[in-house]
Parts: sequence; structure tokens; C-alpha cells
Amino acid sequence: MEMMTVIGIMAVLATIAIPNFIGWLPNYRLGSAARDILSAMQNARLVAVKENVNVFVYFDLANNNLIIFPDYDSDDKQDADEPTLRGGILPRGITLQEVKFGADNAFSFNSRGLASGSGGTIGIGNRLNIKTRIRVNRTGNSRILRQDGK
Repeated sequence: MEMMTVIGIMAVLATIAIPNFIGWLPNYRLGSAARDILSAMQNARLVAVKENVNVFVYFDLANNNLIIFPDYDSDDKQDADEPTLRGGILPRGITLQEVKFGADNAFSFNSRGLASGSGGTIGIGNRLNIKTRIRVNRTGNSRILRQDGK
């Protein structure tokens, strides 16, 4: 009898907790994706300074991915001898929504760790239409803005 009571209480608690957990997942994935992008950009900056080379960061909105590579010949294109430092598609349910770094959706870190141009922002969102932005300033510092870009 006592075991049935415990099972009943556990069933009620699970009924309450599972919908809350499912509603929390999209926001968790959005925050995780933003931290992954920020980490990749910080690593790109570190490699640029360490190897004394420009490191190119390219965002492909059509395919929902990013590619980071050292640009040894400074042609802003990835050649066969320039390895991909980081690349891949964003997690399921997360999309690249905007990239504001000029006309080509890309920027680079130079050998001093400075970002090309005047910096810019990357906007990502989830299926609940909640958005987060990552800002990169001219000095190469980057940070995640609060959700909805505030």
C-alpha cells in the first residue's frame, strides 16, 4: 500500500515537471548555441594572435552554419592549405537570423586580435522566435547580449 502511494506521488510530480522541462529546452539550446559561437570566435582570435595570421569567420545564413579558418594568403577565401578551425551546423531548432558585418556575412581577426571593420553582430533564434545576439566590437572583444538582444 505504501509503495502504491509513493508511485502515485511520483506520477503526479512527473506530470507537473515534464511540460515545464519541455518548455525550457528551446531556451537552453539557444543559450548553449550562443555560448558555442562566442567560444569559437574567442578561439579564432586566440589563433590569430598566436600564429600571427588573419583568421576569417564566415557565417552562411542559407545553410545555417559557420566556418572559421586561418587565411595565410590574405585573400579572404579558404584555400586547400588553410584548415577549418571550426565549422558546422547550428544545433537543431536554432537558426542564424542575421549577420551584420558588412555585405559578405563575414569578418576576420588580425594578428593583433582586432576585428576587421567596426565589428558587428550575429543574431540567432529558436523555434519560439526568441532571439539572442552576439556582438563583436572593433577591439575583438565579443559578448552575448541578453535574449531578444537587450
